[in-house]
Parts: sequence; C-alpha cells; structure tokens
Amino acid sequence: MLVNVADAKAKFSSLLALVGLGKEEVIISKRNKPAAVLISYEKFLKMKKRDEAVIDKKALETLPSSVDQFIGIVSEGEADKDYKASREAYLREKYL
Repeated sequence: MLVNVADAKAKFSSLLALVGLGKEEVIISKRNKPAAVLISYEKFLKMKKRDEAVIDKKALETLPSSVDQFIGIVSEGEADKDYKASREAYLREKYL
C-alpha cells in the first residue's frame, strides 16, 4: 500500500495495526517519491537475521586460508605435494 506523508500522519494507528498483522507493508511517499516503509517487527527481524548471515559469509571469505601464509615462500605445487604426502601418511597410519 502506498500513502503520502500527510495520510500516514493522519492514519498512523490504523496503518500500524494493518502492518502489525503481518499481511501488508506500507510505503510512505513524500512528493510522490518513496521515502520510507512501515513493516511488521517480525518481518524486520527476519530481514535483519538474513542480512547478518550474508555479512558473516562475506567475512568468512575474507579470512586467509591456512595456505595463504606460504604464498611467495613455497610454490603452489610444493604446498600441494606436501599436503598430499602428509594426508597419505595419515591415512596409512590410521587405516593400515
């Protein structure tokens, strides 16, 4: 539902009740341009939780991997070879 600022002021309690039911959101416009949105608190919490999850994923992507510390010191092939050798040794020791 779209309402202008003057109507939103006059009917705020009714709009709040409508939004509180969780069935609708109200877009408040100023000079025929959307300025704000009135949503239920539950919808706000869901949006906030979703946004925080996205932020956490982005933060994880920026963390260095355990191999990053060796960049420039050991070639990628050497690091991969050493990893495979140590993994094979571990599996042999554990399962053979």
